[in-house]
Amino acid sequence: MNALAAIRDYRPLLVELVRRDVKTRYTGSLLGLFWSVLNPVLQLVLYTVVFSVFLKVRLGDGDGHGRFAEYLFCALLPWTAIQESWTRSTTGFLTHAHLIKKAPFALEVIPFSYTLSALLHQLAGTAVFLPVLIWRGTLSAESLPWFVAILLVQAVMMVGGGMLLGAANVFIRDVAHVLGVGFMFLFWGTPIVYPKTVVPEPFTILINLNPLTHLVDTYRWAFFGNPSPAWWGILYCAGFSLLVYVFGHRFLRRCRADLLDLL
Repeated sequence: MNALAAIRDYRPLLVELVRRDVKTRYTGSLLGLFWSVLNPVLQLVLYTVVFSVFLKVRLGDGDGHGRFAEYLFCALLPWTAIQESWTRSTTGFLTHAHLIKKAPFALEVIPFSYTLSALLHQLAGTAVFLPVLIWRGTLSAESLPWFVAILLVQAVMMVGGGMLLGAANVFIRDVAHVLGVGFMFLFWGTPIVYPKTVVPEPFTILINLNPLTHLVDTYRWAFFGNPSPAWWGILYCAGFSLLVYVFGHRFLRRCRADLLDLL
């Protein structure tokens, strides 16, 4: 609640950081903000052509080739947002050191801004994805409201991880490098490019211990209506997100003074 109150008090700064981040990303480009929509369109087309036309990958005997491209893109949207948010938050305090020293404010604003920026791009990709699913008749209207719930769970996880990683990287600059390697292992430890059903039995427990597994499962359920995720998995993912948020916020608050000295 203290973090949310800080964000409320510094809302103009938060909005300005997000606005600058989005604007800077496309500065000098001819298409500008249109790239935020064009990129996911091109990705979806590329995945469809590669996996449906060239590789002819199927999820099951009753599924068409295009289903795998939808299956993959659905998981890549939240994965990309989380990776972007945590990677940029890790160096966020160092990047904005001049701003922090010049005008003291709640440090939570910085990881919040990176989270919002990443979520905006995820929503842009979702806005492209939904019409495609409607056109193909694979969108589940009944389970779609769960999209909002799982997006909130993801946002909490992103902010909490951003605060924790950003603060830790000020003290130990290797955190940013370790994170890059960690994402490589985490990507293949999450059922993004493969279904959980193909995972050998000894590794099933490890896959289920990964909260992103259940995050991805819930997104696919929200969009497609199947396969239904385990309820314990949804609760586990939500509990993990809350734990990361609380731990990240407390760690940032307790080391704030030392952190400012090192910037």
